[in-house]
Amino acid sequence: MSLNIEVQKKSNRADMRKITTPEDVFKLKEVQEIKDAIQEYFLFIGLDRGNHIRDIRIMGIGTSQSVQIDSKQIIRTALITATEKVIFVHNHPSNTLNPSGHDKYLSNVTNKLLEAFNIELIDHIIVSEDNYLSMMEVHAIDKNYSDEKMNFMEKAFLVEENNSLKHELENLKNSNVEEVEDDEEVL
Repeated sequence: MSLNIEVQKKSNRADMRKITTPEDVFKLKEVQEIKDAIQEYFLFIGLDRGNHIRDIRIMGIGTSQSVQIDSKQIIRTALITATEKVIFVHNHPSNTLNPSGHDKYLSNVTNKLLEAFNIELIDHIIVSEDNYLSMMEVHAIDKNYSDEKMNFMEKAFLVEENNSLKHELENLKNSNVEEVEDDEEVL
């Protein structure tokens, strides 16, 4: 019999890069490559539980003013790479570090979606030529974010969880009835 088992990439422990601060992210070679770009680049950094980098990839290249990223693309990448934690990084060619409304919206919505898969959004970092801003540090990412779409999604998850619990309760009741019937037969 042959099993098709996905395994982690083997890496040399000495080469493993660990992220503990936003400054660690800013110093990454891949981030240094995009900080001076004339177009916006959006990077996905996937981490394991110990905050070691599992994957870094470009998720999008935009114009000098914006980059469009779809949350589905981020979720898919996080799942495929078996990521436990995620950091987003993108550059602002204008050299302003203020998060745009779109930056905040993408971070907040994607954070909620990642939570559904037990994946943690650690930060969204905006970089410029010589500086960076951690959206988490300036509280631009709201862990309790909610809007109409998020409320609908949370209700759908609650209904699904409720149905699952009802099914589990029925199974427990049935197994208890069978145990009682078995005990009666023994007597």
